Amino acid sequence: MRALLLPLAVAACAPAAPMPDGGARAPRLVETNGYLGSVLPTGALAVSRKAAPFGYDEGAEAKRAANALCGGKVASGDTDNFRDGAWIFPGGCA
Repeated sequence: MRALLLPLAVAACAPAAPMPDGGARAPRLVETNGYLGSVLPTGALAVSRKAAPFGYDEGAEAKRAANALCGGKVASGDTDNFRDGAWIFPGGCA
């Protein structure tokens, strides 16, 4: 397994918006160390890689990237899913 060092520094982001469930606040668009995260209208967090798209077998890497993009922890669970080269975390940031 490849080790990733994902800095918590955010390269660029838009204004923060509250999560629908009243949970942690997350930026609408975040970019860090080659990864891009965006909060969908449903509150889900979509994580993609700026270089090659994620594959279905790269959920662990996507989760590490999501944790860094959230500034701590993503709300991950059994509803996480893969779609069009991105991993979707329906719970958003924890």
